[in-house]
Amino acid sequence: MTLKSGLHFTERSGTNKFPIGVLFFLLTVFPAVPYSGAVTIKAIYADVPGVGFNDMTGFTDEERALLADNGNNASTLGEARKNAFEHAAGLLERKLPGQNTIRIEVSFGSFEDENTVATTYMRNPVSFGPEELLHIAYPPALAEKITGRALIDESVAHFIVKFSRHLDFHYGFRGEVSPFSIDFVALVTHEIIHGLGFHSSLEEDGSFPSATLDVTGGTRSFSLDVPEWQRIYDVQMYSEEDGEFIVDLPPRDRERAITSDTGLLWDGTARPGAENSCSYGQRMAELKSTGVAPDGKPRLYAPPAFEEGSSITHVHTDAEDIMEYLYPFPVDMDLSLAMLKDMGWEVSDEGFPPSCVPTGISVTPTSGLVTTEGGGTAAFQVKLESEPISDVIIPLRSSHPSEGTADTRALSFTPDDWEVAKTVTVTGTNDSDEDGARRYAIVLERAQSRDRFYDGFDPDDVSLINQDNDPEPDTPSPGPMPPQGEETGQGGSGCAIAAEEQVRDTSRSGVLARFLPAVLLVFAIWCRSLRREKRHLVWGNSLPD
Repeated sequence: MTLKSGLHFTERSGTNKFPIGVLFFLLTVFPAVPYSGAVTIKAIYADVPGVGFNDMTGFTDEERALLADNGNNASTLGEARKNAFEHAAGLLERKLPGQNTIRIEVSFGSFEDENTVATTYMRNPVSFGPEELLHIAYPPALAEKITGRALIDESVAHFIVKFSRHLDFHYGFRGEVSPFSIDFVALVTHEIIHGLGFHSSLEEDGSFPSATLDVTGGTRSFSLDVPEWQRIYDVQMYSEEDGEFIVDLPPRDRERAITSDTGLLWDGTARPGAENSCSYGQRMAELKSTGVAPDGKPRLYAPPAFEEGSSITHVHTDAEDIMEYLYPFPVDMDLSLAMLKDMGWEVSDEGFPPSCVPTGISVTPTSGLVTTEGGGTAAFQVKLESEPISDVIIPLRSSHPSEGTADTRALSFTPDDWEVAKTVTVTGTNDSDEDGARRYAIVLERAQSRDRFYDGFDPDDVSLINQDNDPEPDTPSPGPMPPQGEETGQGGSGCAIAAEEQVRDTSRSGVLARFLPAVLLVFAIWCRSLRREKRHLVWGNSLPD
């Protein structure tokens, strides 16, 4: 028997009228309120006495002991169901920071389709923000989280979950589940995530329902006709074939995309009223490496034959995530939590999902470094600017190994040490050539990583100068440079040395000897002008300041 979880909605195609008080709309964008702690998930048990969560059927001693071994201490069937539901709710509470309460009406009942395990009904979707964004509806619990205020009556549930009363469930918190039973904790988690945002209003024919909204904002109220009332989940869906968001396609192309098997993707970068950014869903899918399109987008469930309540609102069956369509559900829920974060929820796991800040690799400094042929060294540092989801390797090479080389051929960063800058030491290479100071570079090749945001990133190269240590032939080594700003032993500035050298040079030629007085006079006048300007001239191979 194929078991499935269905998601259904209270509205259908056609024009709907939602009165004031049932839906509350705002014309002002409220900033998200910072929360501490975790949200509270409150179950509203709607079964009549003796049924479902109120079933008083007792367990045998053996059944009670077995259940206790699996973490559920219950004496009756109804108590076991409540304990399992609240355990699943607690798992999600620890993932979602906030102070708001999520109210869920829950019960057991019968379905026309005997294969249906559970169904989630969305109650009172909420639109808020400026008028141009009122065509986007949010789950009421998420809308209250974002705005930081109650938007529906506190006695009303945010959504409704109904479980099949005719199936056998495993109510333990752990332990192996019988092939003939269904893990109730996993099922509850799956259905709550539906209510938090995994729901769509897209119809089988590719259309969205129209609606007439009664809008209340400030001191004015008015009616607003919305031709296509979309969900925050809908605006994140993407067609691989068309290369477009689903909401930007005509109905015919939407219909093709939602029955394409593998061509319906989650983009997750749409931020209503804000600039697009990176997607946590994409980052997590890339880390999991399952159910992912070549461009890194997670695949959604889009069977060739549209299945109402199941198509679209589940991840692809290759995703290995709890929001897959078919039971048994994988216990991992990192991908679905990342997708909830794309929709506006916060996720409290430290470092989860990987950072969505812009990718970058900083290199400092990139110039001004000097090595020497005598083994003199220079150093620079390399650091990642955001957390990667996988190891990042940066190969290094010298543009001229005969001038200098780095102490490593590659740098490696991991998700655990990405914040620590790595130092590269470069040593000058000796040779017998009288080649003077030579420029070269340490080339940082393109990064290699399973993180596609880092893979191929090209860091800055580092330029250096390698100073020569071989004097030119037949040329005396330059003497020491007089300290800058000090007078020489001649009682003046460096000009005295220069004049003495000039005398030595000119006296070697008998032809020029007759011009010596004139030369000395001109040179003395020149030196005086230099002293007035407080400039210093040093004779030799050194350069002036």
